[in-house]
Amino acid sequence: MGAFHRMGLRSAAGVWCAMSLSAAALQGCSVLPSGAPTAVEFAAPGLMQGDPGYVSLDLDLATARTISAYHRPGLSSLGADVYRPSLVLKPGDMIATTVYEVTPIPLFGPAPALSTTSDKSTPVGGHTATLPAQVVEQDGSVSVPFGGPVHVAGLTPTQAGRAIAKSLDGKATNPQALVSLLSSTVNTASVNGDVGKPGLVPITVRGERVLDVIAQAGGPKDPPFDTDVQLVRGSRVARAKMQRLIDDPHENIRIEPGDNLVLIHNPRSFSVLGAALKVSQYNFNVERVTLAEGVARAGGGNDAVADVGQIYLMRFEPAALLRSLLPAGDARLKTIDPKAAQVPVVYHLDLRAAAGYFISQATDMRDRDTVLIANAEGVELSKAVQIMRGIAGIYYDFRGPVTSTTTTARRVVTTTSDAGASD
Repeated sequence: MGAFHRMGLRSAAGVWCAMSLSAAALQGCSVLPSGAPTAVEFAAPGLMQGDPGYVSLDLDLATARTISAYHRPGLSSLGADVYRPSLVLKPGDMIATTVYEVTPIPLFGPAPALSTTSDKSTPVGGHTATLPAQVVEQDGSVSVPFGGPVHVAGLTPTQAGRAIAKSLDGKATNPQALVSLLSSTVNTASVNGDVGKPGLVPITVRGERVLDVIAQAGGPKDPPFDTDVQLVRGSRVARAKMQRLIDDPHENIRIEPGDNLVLIHNPRSFSVLGAALKVSQYNFNVERVTLAEGVARAGGGNDAVADVGQIYLMRFEPAALLRSLLPAGDARLKTIDPKAAQVPVVYHLDLRAAAGYFISQATDMRDRDTVLIANAEGVELSKAVQIMRGIAGIYYDFRGPVTSTTTTARRVVTTTSDAGASD
C-alpha cells in the first residue's frame, strides 16, 4: 500500500506541475520571448488608442518616388544667388600706386642731371614713381605724398587712380596714377573642418562658388557622400551633403565675403531590426542605398520566423511632405500636429508580392532610418507548442515509466497473496 501511496503522490505532483505550467503558457503568446513583434502586435496600439503617435502608410510606387525625390533645404535656402563680386576697394585692402609725370623736373623721383654743354634747354620726358604699398584705412582713405589723404573706399582701382591724380593737380605736371589691388583681407571666406588646408580663401572678381573654395582649401578628406558642408552667413546657417552640391548646381551657390564654410565628416547609417538574419546598424558607404539593398545587407528575413509581407520603414518626415502624401479629407491629417516640423511615419511594405520588390528598389534610404521585419503569426504558436512539449516531458518525469509502475503493482499484489497463503 505504501508503494501505491508514493506513486499517487508522484503522479499528483506531476499533474499539478504540468497544469500550472500549461496555464501560464496558455495565458497568451505575449509572455513568450520574441525578437520582433507580429503585424497584429505592431498595429495593436493604434487600434486601441486611435492615435498611436505616428502616421502609417502603405508604400506604393508613387509614394516611393515622392519621398525619394524629396530633399531637405540646403545651401540655396540662404536666398537667391544675387551676389556679384567686384574690385571695389574696402578698408583693409592693400594697394600699390604708381604715378606718371611728363615734366623735365618731376615731383616724384630724382632731379635731372645738370648739362655741361652750351645747350641750356632741359629735356622733357616721362617719369615714373612707385609709392610704397599701403593699407586702406578704416575711414576709407590712403595718404598720397603732396596730395594728402585721398578717400578711395567704394571706388574701383581705376577710379581710385583718378582721385589720386586729381589730388596732385597743380603740384605735378600732367600727373596720372595707376592703382593695383595687392591683397584683400575683406574679400575672403574661411574654410575649416575636414579639408586639406584650412584657412582663408580669397574671393576674386571671377565669383568663386562653394566647390571652388573647397578645392582651393585642399578638398575634403572624406568621400563627398559622407561629408556635410555647413555654410554660416551672418546669423544664418545652412547645411547639405557635399555630394548634393556636386549633383545639383543650384546648391553650389556663390561665396560672399565673410562666409564661413565648415566641412564635417558625417557618415550616414540605418538600422535593420526584428526577424532579419543579421540585425545590426549599417553605414551607407556609397552615395545611394535603396530599401531593397538595405534589407539585403541584413541577409533578408529569417526563414524560421520572418513574415516578409510585414516590413516596416520608420523615419521622421517633414509635415509638409506628409500632408502631400495623404488625400484631402483623410482622417490621418487630423493627427498631425499643426506646429510640428517633423512627424513620425511608418511605411508598410509587402514583399510577398512581386510589386513590392520594385517599390523597394525605388525607395531611397535616409540617414537614421529604421527597418523592422515582423515575426510571422505562426511563430508564437510554434513557441507555445514547444513549451507544451517541454511541460509534457516534465509530467512524464514525475509520473515515471508506465511499465515500471505496472510491474511494481503486480509485485505488490503477488507478495500480498503469498503472505496470506502462508498464514
